[in-house]
Amino acid sequence: MPPNFIASQDFAKPSLPRHSTNGSKRSRASSVHSPNVRLSIIEEDAAPAPRMPPRAHHRPFHRRWNLGDPPRSSFESPPPKYSVWDTMGPKGEKLSDVRNNKHIARRGGWRRICLIFLILLTLIVGLAVGLSIGLRKNESTTPASSSQPADAPSTSASAAAFPAGSYTLTTYLSTVRTDCVSQAADWSCYPYHTYTESPSEAIANFTWVITSSSSNFAISSTSNPWSVEFSSTPLQKINEGTEEEHYHFTTTFDKTTIPSRDIRCQFNDTLLEGNLYTRKARNYPSPSPADPPSSSSADKFQPWPYAVDIRQTIGGGLNTPQCFRMQEAGGLGDRVTEGLTPKGENEECSCEYKNFGS
Repeated sequence: MPPNFIASQDFAKPSLPRHSTNGSKRSRASSVHSPNVRLSIIEEDAAPAPRMPPRAHHRPFHRRWNLGDPPRSSFESPPPKYSVWDTMGPKGEKLSDVRNNKHIARRGGWRRICLIFLILLTLIVGLAVGLSIGLRKNESTTPASSSQPADAPSTSASAAAFPAGSYTLTTYLSTVRTDCVSQAADWSCYPYHTYTESPSEAIANFTWVITSSSSNFAISSTSNPWSVEFSSTPLQKINEGTEEEHYHFTTTFDKTTIPSRDIRCQFNDTLLEGNLYTRKARNYPSPSPADPPSSSSADKFQPWPYAVDIRQTIGGGLNTPQCFRMQEAGGLGDRVTEGLTPKGENEECSCEYKNFGS
């Protein structure tokens, strides 16, 4: 504390110390070096010391509390611990504020939020597993129903394309009629034996191709031993949605028969009709356990899986038939009319084939 000065009228003259008995002046040097002179006692006022100013709030945390400088990380010591709850949000908030939020605590806290998240995660996983199993089932081949043949189209792809494809129609010769000719030998039907005469020798295979264009189907023949040839004949769907649903086609062709070694007869404009059923079951030929019919996709011609019936018909007339004598070179010679009596147009010759009802 500074020495106390006594106020006086003469402000320029300070009061002498209390230990001084006279007002004589002494030099400072003499006073100090004098052995009999003692320093005066400095007294303090009884008034309290002035208050210290408050510390600034913007001071660093470690200096505000006199904690010293914070430790610095180095390679000799690990970095300070980090907590996810100390992460700052986009507006300066910490995750600890979210954790201690009263609204969240009132709604059930973090346990309820975790439970909701777990339920959502379970639903997402279940949905993903269900979709994957469903897609696998759609890609796999579905088994054929008991009411369909074993070789019926079963996959969605083949069902969408059906009946387009190459097929072998295995039938048997059911009926032969020769009313349009005066000599029965002039009209013949391959394989020249009916089912009644010999079931094993009555079999007849038709190899036909069905094509599609803009949801319309057409059928064409391939080479065959009885010269039934036609191309791109339209197919018409009849009785759709019933058990008798089938594709029907009609065309004409020139049928050739060989009644004897040196005679060949032609039946021009013979009518060919076919019905290819899409639901009606077939029962010929009966599949053998030892040798079942092949349905491999590697085969060029697949067996037609349903019932089918095919008819060749022609009525009598003046030029039914036209027979010629064969030449040695293989060509046709003179026309033969001897023994041929024309029949009425209402009298028909026919060959009927089918693969059911045997």
